[in-house]
Amino acid sequence: MKYLLTLLILLSTNLAHADSNDGILNVLDLGAKGDGKTLDTPFIQKAINACSANGGGQVLLPPGKTFLTGSLTLRSNVDLHLATGSILKGSPNWRDYLPAGSFLFAKDAANISITGNGTIDGNDTAIWQKLADEEAGGDINKPGWWPNSFIGDYWPFDKKPDEPDKTGGRPMMLILLACDKVRLQNITLRAAPSWTVHLVGCQDVAISDISIRNSWEVANNDGIDVDHCRNVRIANSLIDCADDCIVLKNTPNFESYGDCQQITVTGCTLHSRSAALKVDEIYTGTARDIVFDACTISHSNRGLAIQLRDAGNIENVIFSNIVVETEFQPHKWWGAGEPIQVTNFPRTLETKLGHVKNIRFTNIIARGQNGLIIQGWPGNPIDDITLDNVKLDLIPANPTKGGFEDFRPQGVFKGVFQSKLPGLYIRETRNLAIRNSRIDWSAPGNDSYGPAMDRDNSEGFEMQNVFLIARTTRF
Repeated sequence: MKYLLTLLILLSTNLAHADSNDGILNVLDLGAKGDGKTLDTPFIQKAINACSANGGGQVLLPPGKTFLTGSLTLRSNVDLHLATGSILKGSPNWRDYLPAGSFLFAKDAANISITGNGTIDGNDTAIWQKLADEEAGGDINKPGWWPNSFIGDYWPFDKKPDEPDKTGGRPMMLILLACDKVRLQNITLRAAPSWTVHLVGCQDVAISDISIRNSWEVANNDGIDVDHCRNVRIANSLIDCADDCIVLKNTPNFESYGDCQQITVTGCTLHSRSAALKVDEIYTGTARDIVFDACTISHSNRGLAIQLRDAGNIENVIFSNIVVETEFQPHKWWGAGEPIQVTNFPRTLETKLGHVKNIRFTNIIARGQNGLIIQGWPGNPIDDITLDNVKLDLIPANPTKGGFEDFRPQGVFKGVFQSKLPGLYIRETRNLAIRNSRIDWSAPGNDSYGPAMDRDNSEGFEMQNVFLIARTTRF
């Protein structure tokens, strides 16, 4: 009996030990210090590699530690888990992110995830200062100096992967390239020096309950850029950044990955000095079958935006059940306080422009410092667009002076230009319907605002049960 009891205790102890460590690698056990000073890159990378090689599991960053690293490459079947109170902090040296050009990177990986209640810190201020020390005599505000928005092999525009970097630049926080079954859950990402999350050619992506908190003084720190991806779901997240919060695109350097399609964004809270929700930079192919639903937007320079300047197409897009609050920001930031902007015109006179069609705005409540803008191109109108149950109240401008429109990215039009702001600005459309809606801009009562509606070249225009109220006039 004594022998049997001893055996049972030993078996129980061994099983408990196995369960507690089954598939979990604590980075401290592989040499990481977590003191916020030592560069822990090789130790965390070793843990990721070993975990994947052993069939997968979890790489754990334990609580109460700050792990300073350069670029890390994620591998298939690995969950990078940041425990509550843990911080993964980026190195201040941009060279530590080469060649990938991002803090976290994966290519052709499957079944990868980043989870937990910990924080990923991009260390934006330190990286900008390091670049300024090398390129601008230490002055980050030196006139005429601006650090490259990207670095490494995976620029979305301009530089090709096989071209060397001519100067330093800012890393993205996360680049996932051609990955399948990606999960980002519960984490906080902050202080991005460039784009925060760049998904390229990925499929089956679920992002839920994350927070992105970036500086309102750092340009190009987009929240989530969905680029040539399919079957992406973004839900229940907070994104606060100077540049665009969530933007869908087909960038030229990744054309081979095909269309951006079957994308849903639901239940998100967004703040931006640029655009909160946007479809833009569709250089080739088509962005289609997209739903933005049940989101709240505040303090943003531009609320809901579709902008086409190139040969690609945008179609089958729904914006629904959204509350939008916009306000003018300084001209450094694209936008002019418009809650809704849909524009389609060529980047150059030689551009073969694609089409924008089948767009729906339904159940939108907006407060803004500009009206609604729908601008197509002669011979290429924005086609089949409906606004149904849209309510807009124009409100007085903040200290940033209004009375201007902003068509950046500008293409053949001037970017920022002075203009009286109408409630509805409509140009070059076909089959535009506005129903059950109300636009009221009697509150501003100043010379920045123009007529109720400024419309031209709008074929098949329809209005039903619409109130446009300017000062004391009802239309």
